[in-house]
Amino acid sequence: MQSIVDFWKQLDGAVHPQDAPVFERHGDHGFNLDYPPPAYIGDILNAPVIILENNGGYDPVMTPGEFPDAEAQEAFRASLAAPAPFNPNLRHVSPYYCSRNYTHLLVSGQAALVNAVAYRSVDGKAPGVKALSRALPSARLHRDWLTAEVLPLVNRGERFLVIHRWGRWLDALDSFKSHSNAIFSSAQISKDLSRVETQALETFLRRGG
Repeated sequence: MQSIVDFWKQLDGAVHPQDAPVFERHGDHGFNLDYPPPAYIGDILNAPVIILENNGGYDPVMTPGEFPDAEAQEAFRASLAAPAPFNPNLRHVSPYYCSRNYTHLLVSGQAALVNAVAYRSVDGKAPGVKALSRALPSARLHRDWLTAEVLPLVNRGERFLVIHRWGRWLDALDSFKSHSNAIFSSAQISKDLSRVETQALETFLRRGG
């Protein structure tokens, strides 16, 4: 299986070349494709805590402000090609990720966030969003990455999984149900993690995970 980072190194523009034909077959798909997609945020290769989300969000004012020019878009693609702890001072960083109650963990490198579907949804309830969650090669690769690469680390106690939003991860989450090193969110609607998830991941980090 191709690694998730090697896959996103191939991004040139705002749509991965393997995803482009699928989007072309779905006219009204519910995603904005004007800007590079937030496949993941932070150091996914080394972070001991992985936070799972559904997909990137789009704001008609905030998102264009993150990408004022081609240089900002290129810097964002470079962050996918070489994952590192979250730097809130970079121009292309979304204010959304700067104001979460887990932002300090992204900055320290203790946590990273991964979206099941990388692309920014304008309308999460659009029929195409559900269909593309299954069909996009990038989404399938994210699910394969979770089961092939993350699950063994979780089994060995080297990673802790916070499943904040799970609708687009489909059956890739079956192996994590009732897992001692994974927790499903008790507040999916919230932008932030609940106290339950926060305490669980902090306990994991304190014991050296």
